[in-house]
Amino acid sequence: MSDPEVLILDIDRVLVATDDLEESASSFENLLGLSFGATVDPPGEPVANRTSQVGLEFVSGENGSAIESFLGTNGPGLYALSLEVADADAAREALAKRGVEPIDEMAFEGFRELFYHPSSFEGVLLVLTEYDRPHPAESAAEAAGWTQGEDE
Repeated sequence: MSDPEVLILDIDRVLVATDDLEESASSFENLLGLSFGATVDPPGEPVANRTSQVGLEFVSGENGSAIESFLGTNGPGLYALSLEVADADAAREALAKRGVEPIDEMAFEGFRELFYHPSSFEGVLLVLTEYDRPHPAESAAEAAGWTQGEDE
């Protein structure tokens, strides 16, 4: 086997689709002792999430979002796997050489994500994520005012 062209550093997050972020987070908090951050709910976006300290992220969606569609077809459950890569551009190029192109991409305040269709990865929506540690998503969301306090 040759050296991999896509350098995977770590499992970043496991994303689980749910109809109710609060109920799902509360269940995992009570049953497993996990702790979840505040709800991230960007204005004008049809998705919201809550992430635990170990990288379990509950996601929900509305208004025709891909998550809402997934929930309608599959119900709650594993939605995506996010892997941290050393270099998103190199990963994109290496996968493109193999005929695998991202279906979406997003970048915000120090991190970048490439989304790949489940048909390319054994039925799993794959997200390749590059960022400087610590993960900037939660602090960026908080700075933008996209979070809601746990008691709200």
